[in-house]
Amino acid sequence: LHYQELFIPISAEMVQQKCSPEFTIRLILLAIVALCRPVTSRVVISGSSPAPSLLISNNNKKSNFLLLPQQKGDDLFFWSLRGGGAPKAAVAAHGSQDDHLMSPFTAVANILADLCPHGMMPLAFGLAAGGGTGPLVGIVTLLIFGFLSWYSLLSYGRAADAVLDPDGHQDSLASVWAEAVPNGKQTTYIPNYGCALLTFGCLLFYSAFIGDLFGSLASGLLPAAVPNIFKKRSSVLLLLHVAPILPLCLLKDLSALKYSSLTGLMGIFYTIYFVWKRWVEKSYEVGGNFFLLMKATPHLQPKELAHFPAGNSFLTDIPLWHVGKGIITLMNMCCVAFACHYNAVKYFMELKDRRVRPFGYTMATGIIGTALVFIAMMIFGFGTFGANTQALLLNNYHNAEDHMANIARFFTGLAIISGYPLMFAGLKSAAFSITGLDKKGVVSREKKQTLLSVAMLSVVAVASCFVTEHELATVIGIVGSIFGSFVIYMLPGYLNNALLLKKKQSNEHIITPFFWGERAFNNLLIVFGCIFAVLGTWVSIVGDGELH
Repeated sequence: LHYQELFIPISAEMVQQKCSPEFTIRLILLAIVALCRPVTSRVVISGSSPAPSLLISNNNKKSNFLLLPQQKGDDLFFWSLRGGGAPKAAVAAHGSQDDHLMSPFTAVANILADLCPHGMMPLAFGLAAGGGTGPLVGIVTLLIFGFLSWYSLLSYGRAADAVLDPDGHQDSLASVWAEAVPNGKQTTYIPNYGCALLTFGCLLFYSAFIGDLFGSLASGLLPAAVPNIFKKRSSVLLLLHVAPILPLCLLKDLSALKYSSLTGLMGIFYTIYFVWKRWVEKSYEVGGNFFLLMKATPHLQPKELAHFPAGNSFLTDIPLWHVGKGIITLMNMCCVAFACHYNAVKYFMELKDRRVRPFGYTMATGIIGTALVFIAMMIFGFGTFGANTQALLLNNYHNAEDHMANIARFFTGLAIISGYPLMFAGLKSAAFSITGLDKKGVVSREKKQTLLSVAMLSVVAVASCFVTEHELATVIGIVGSIFGSFVIYMLPGYLNNALLLKKKQSNEHIITPFFWGERAFNNLLIVFGCIFAVLGTWVSIVGDGELH
């Protein structure tokens, strides 16, 4: 009764003769333990064997106990009972499979922390691009991309549920691809390169954001006695990549980041409040407290849209349902904003309730919460600065006198740094698989993995020094249109159709459709991804500099 896990041996003969007295007595003994010492506990079924499972519920329904058959050797099985009245020390000593699993609340918080810091910044720029898009059109566009993102996340979760071993320690898109599609094991380079390029592109503008945010803080707040080199954006960016970003990216266990992630979430809500406050009080408009202070940087001051003369508000000057050429730019921003699919399988495999329906509810809650954050930042940011809204919204605010803006910069930067190792983990996973460094037989594997990680981070850091506020929109647009389209739309569409056609040995389909006509919907999703990749890239490159 003082251990969290109890093993009772059952021979193979007893398994085949389940009604034998000895077999029955042992099961009854286990049932007594479960019913007398009820403790809430979750069981993860590992592997498979011919032995049957037995579910035991205590009378007051406070906990369930599952007796698990686990094969040990050729002819001996153990019935494993999860639960028991173990003291905390005993539980800690024996460990728990739940320690690194997520509750729905934790998963939703992770979605918000993963998406909001980088996704909420460029959306107001997207709404202003190309002469402006109507606010209602912008909101509808954002919600559509949120729905497509949720469907893709749910699809990856369903695929993982169908083809992956729950205890196989597999949590990448490539592992799902290998089991789900024809010749999947020979073509894992497809999802690997897709995820590697998407995460590399996202890390590039992550680093550019970090450089802008902390570079602005350094130039505006550091005293005159500090050498100017430490106030430059590139110097601040490189120093932050040496510490703390590099040590964080080399961590094996990222669970310690949960505390800084919570701080980052609080910073996100503070930033929303700050942007709303500046919009309501009109501090940056003519006659506002900060308007004259921004005179030296007119490209950051509020400006009316070219084809819609200024009236009472930028939000009402443009028709609510106006659709212009800037809609493609907004779509690029929306695509990148909801991109967390490199971690989709990991999200599913690390949930405590590892079923498709609860996973769908959890992801939907996270996407809805994220969409609300995005809508607020998009509307309030565009409403404040109009045509001159920057791809990194916080760049619009004064870097010395607006103290609330500096607090927002600090917390947003902290949130991005907290999420950086999660994004980098996706890049590492794909890169290690591509180079073969994920295989256990590689000589000096950990050393080579560390060297490759340092090299990749160095390339990102140096490259981001050349991605200033003028190139940010182009980088985000290309990342969203090409790599985002591939991982979020094309890849899950093809994967879904492959699984919908796949059958078990019993001739039953391995998965059931979410809705009638899902295969046709997936075909449309693939076509949409292809068209969007071409149009989005063209607008990002050719239209750069003419968007406003």
